[in-house]
Amino acid sequence: MDIVPGYVFTLPAAIVVGWTLSWWGARRVRWILLSAAAAVSVLCVVIGWHAMGPPADPRTVSCSSTWACMDPRSLYLFAAGLLGFGCCFVLLILAIVGEAILIRTRRRISD
Repeated sequence: MDIVPGYVFTLPAAIVVGWTLSWWGARRVRWILLSAAAAVSVLCVVIGWHAMGPPADPRTVSCSSTWACMDPRSLYLFAAGLLGFGCCFVLLILAIVGEAILIRTRRRISD
């Protein structure tokens, strides 16, 4: 099995860093950033999927599976998009929970 290059993790890392830094900004910035990151992730998946081209038949080409017959660059783009989208989903849940905690805390302080 091939080793996944580090640039696959660049998009998820940029999403996490940007999302973390957005907590010091306005609430709107966090949601805009998360939406843009999800759109870029989906775009990476779509481009990676279409760049793969038609799968080769493993019986006619010397590779172990259909995925092994694909160009690895498109698979890495596809993987980066999937990781980025999964990262956005997890951060969406954390943002909802975090904002609920902030709202409760602010209400208790103001009362």
